Amino acid sequence: MTFIQTSPVSHAQHHAHPVMGSLNGMEIALEFGTPQIQQAQAALAGVAEFSAFARFAVKGAGAAEWLSAQGITLPPAANSWLMQDSTLVLRLGNSEYLLEDQFVAGHASRLAQGPAPVGAKLYPVARSDAALVLSGQHALSILAEVCALDVAAELANNQRLLMTQVANISVTLLSQTLNGETVYRLWCDGTYGPYLWHELTAMAQEFGGGPVGLSFYFK
Repeated sequence: MTFIQTSPVSHAQHHAHPVMGSLNGMEIALEFGTPQIQQAQAALAGVAEFSAFARFAVKGAGAAEWLSAQGITLPPAANSWLMQDSTLVLRLGNSEYLLEDQFVAGHASRLAQGPAPVGAKLYPVARSDAALVLSGQHALSILAEVCALDVAAELANNQRLLMTQVANISVTLLSQTLNGETVYRLWCDGTYGPYLWHELTAMAQEFGGGPVGLSFYFK
């Protein structure tokens, strides 16, 4: 029997009656309405959940050396990120790293399925984040209302990430080009995922947007 995990945000989405599917053993919202509705909402102010992507995290003074030995290209500065093949590589502070595959299996899956990291000053980190995406022409207007930082200015360097608060919830935040459009990626503690989903989708709806399924971004 295969166990399917519910996403951190799922119970906050049920009232919208999404079409559900599974990815990496997690149930995830694939669609909210017709393709035309999703296209319109994503263009104005769309909120999607990417929590089902495979992750691998490690920290400690020995983390950079160990990851490099596994063939991982590391961001050169603290609080920055890069894309290696189909995997996001985030450097959180000086010595903590989060790898997240983007829909298809990549380096995060490879490392998670391999031997546990072993070495001095090297510590695996369990991650159960809720991962959300904010898109559309009004995305920055929404962030301006719920984040004290000037997100556009702070992320003018596209490889930078922020560790800040959105709607009073601690998040990791970055901007990324996805399917030719700028989107904003947010990670937070999974227990706060439903609240953050509710806040962002409520604000998105004020701009004519709303929830968008994972399949809109990844066919």
